[in-house]
Amino acid sequence: MEAAAATKQAELEILELVRIGILPAGAFGVLLWQRQPTGLVTLERTYPLDQVHPEGPQFVKIPAGRYRCVRTVYFRGNYDTYEVTGVLGHSRMLFHAGNVEADTEGCILVGQRFGLVGLAMGVLNSRLGFAELMQLVGDRPAFDLLVRGAA
Repeated sequence: MEAAAATKQAELEILELVRIGILPAGAFGVLLWQRQPTGLVTLERTYPLDQVHPEGPQFVKIPAGRYRCVRTVYFRGNYDTYEVTGVLGHSRMLFHAGNVEADTEGCILVGQRFGLVGLAMGVLNSRLGFAELMQLVGDRPAFDLLVRGAA
């Protein structure tokens, strides 16, 4: 019975990133924790599938799927965060604060809402949004991330 309870708890410790749009301005998404909306939004850098037509279809570095996130340190910002592990061909895919595509090389930026930053679409209140995410997941050494949606 204890193993079943542990399995059920592990299944609940899932952060979901649901992408709602993949555009040249970035991949925009929302976060759910344990299947409940968090009110947090995300932005990831996008890359054109065809260099000749950069405004055409885009891709992101983290494909749809299930990944393990492990606690680590974001060295550029010198703060605790989580790394998305198991992304084929990539390492150090982190959650961190930032507002626009230029603030990430493929990591996941977290904010409280979408909006304009100058003339660029982005996520707003990123430091607060990131702090909310860290409070939400607590001191866990790891959790699962399910990426789905418009990928």
